[in-house]
Amino acid sequence: MADSWQAALERWISASLVDSGTAERIREFESSREQPKHLRWPILIAIAFGALMLAAGVLLFVSAHWDDLSPAQRFSLVLAMVAVFHVAGAIFSDRFSALSTALHAVGTAGLGAGIFLSGQIFNLQEHWPGGIMLWAAGAWIAWAIKRDWVQGAFAALLTPAWLASEWVDATERMTGADQILGAGLLLLAVTYFSATTVEHKEPARRVLTWIGGIAIIPATFIAIPERWLGVE
Repeated sequence: MADSWQAALERWISASLVDSGTAERIREFESSREQPKHLRWPILIAIAFGALMLAAGVLLFVSAHWDDLSPAQRFSLVLAMVAVFHVAGAIFSDRFSALSTALHAVGTAGLGAGIFLSGQIFNLQEHWPGGIMLWAAGAWIAWAIKRDWVQGAFAALLTPAWLASEWVDATERMTGADQILGAGLLLLAVTYFSATTVEHKEPARRVLTWIGGIAIIPATFIAIPERWLGVE
């Protein structure tokens, strides 16, 4: 059954009856119909935990052998750690989209580790929020290419994290800087929380709603002046 609609779709594309964007949406729709509904959530949960365990295993392996490696070997390992997961995600993109998304997520997470490990390898004493900025830039590039909700979540988290780290570094000795930062984060959390509407319930918007809902309470406590909490 799957081969029949795929063959028909290829004929329509060859005849210029369907553009590439419409063809991709058709593939996503048909793939979601073919996947058994009663297996969908168990499979997604298994993939999520598998991705976390894979990332943890790689980090444990790297940390166990880090001291025995030369700087060149360390840098090569860092590059491989980032590249392998994205390459594997690209390989599985047409065969198993959920696994591909998880592998790309591990690759983007590994990018952050790679950035800061590279700074440690070469003893770079630079502006530390710059590392978060590079990580956020990588997440935005991945989102521009993939357009999936996981990369969007990385971009939505890392961009304000970079701006917040810049603020913390610039206002280290400024009184009341934490409350200003908390107010900004609170407004951003409320904005994220209101991303989902009746007309728009895309996965990217739903993940923004979850991020905003989780961040509202801690951002509120940061924004409250310490004297209101009875802290001197």
